[in-house]
Amino acid sequence: MLQKYTCSVEDIERLRYPGVYRVKFRCGDVSIELEFHEKVMPPLKKGGNATIVLTDSREECLQHYFCGKGSVVSNRSIGETYRAVVSIGGFLLVLKSAQQLDLKPLDEVYTGVSVS
Repeated sequence: MLQKYTCSVEDIERLRYPGVYRVKFRCGDVSIELEFHEKVMPPLKKGGNATIVLTDSREECLQHYFCGKGSVVSNRSIGETYRAVVSIGGFLLVLKSAQQLDLKPLDEVYTGVSVS
């Protein structure tokens, strides 16, 4: 399994927990929100570009600036939007799409993020 998204950074929001940020990406018809701690966050800027990869290959993930292993905790539709949530050590990755997402609850996935 390999899902690769080319994205632009829409917003970077500081959360209440010290050093934690939520980054909102627009990846074509897919919207992604990803939480990072500042110590592992890629050098992202609002309006910048990034590549996000979801894969089952650790080696593919390690090719990126950030690599984290997580579990799919939810994949369901809300209205006409499909929403999948992946927990990466308690930090959340949320994907929203009009299309069904190829992720099943309890799947283990690697998430890689690189700045382009």
